Amino acid sequence: MMGRGWWLLCVLARGLEPAERKVVLGDLAESDEGVGAATCDLLGLIVRRQAGLWTVWRPWLALLGISGLAGVPLSRIAFSLNVDLGQQLMAYLKYGVHFETGVTPRQDMAFLLCLAVALLFWSWTCGFVLGSLSGRAVWLTWFVFYLIVQDSAWARLVLSGNIIVRDRRPLPLLMAAILPLSIATFLFSLSALCGMYLGVRRRALPLRPAYLLASAITILTILATWTSGWYETAHEIWSGGAWRGVSWPKRQLPFVLAGWPAAYLLATACRHTKERETI
Repeated sequence: MMGRGWWLLCVLARGLEPAERKVVLGDLAESDEGVGAATCDLLGLIVRRQAGLWTVWRPWLALLGISGLAGVPLSRIAFSLNVDLGQQLMAYLKYGVHFETGVTPRQDMAFLLCLAVALLFWSWTCGFVLGSLSGRAVWLTWFVFYLIVQDSAWARLVLSGNIIVRDRRPLPLLMAAILPLSIATFLFSLSALCGMYLGVRRRALPLRPAYLLASAITILTILATWTSGWYETAHEIWSGGAWRGVSWPKRQLPFVLAGWPAAYLLATACRHTKERETI
């Protein structure tokens, strides 16, 4: 069995553990099966192995806790950063002025910078915990997590009628849905991929880095909540009190949900430290 057929089998076999992959490829090389039959047998084995990964709770926590619980608010945060940053860049590049938001240009810059840095930290932490929990199921949990962060915010606005899609051709829509074409989604993708790669390899952080990461995310969450309140105060003053600002807990909730994996990392690091001390 040579040529492209063997190359395809080698690629598919990457879904198996290295030791098992070597044995399976050796058996296929010695068999008289055709490429089609060998491919079906290999795919069946991969499906059974992948299904076995979901008999424990860890991949499910990655899928529901990271992709769902943290991914949805992270998508809204990235979408908000894209919109706010795009407005400021468009106004400055086209007219040379600051886009009026009710706050000063310095406050706008401080909020956008704080949100961008926080997005990097949240994304890296989510990616690390996703990789740590998923193991070999990470290809599926990562794909779901990425699509939720990339698309859920604008999909909700499209379905509610707040955004009208003028170009309905399949290819542009597919590219917009899959590729990280905006600044915020690019920052998310790069940071989350780095975290996921380390999470798959290391599975846990030492106690000191976990404390530092949790402290940094806590500070960034407080700063993001505080700076976002500037706009609520400005809108309330501008409307003469008719537009009531969003309360601190409601503003903070999406940031807390996006950063909850830091608490999981800290708890895991503390547990591993105690286990080593008792040995």
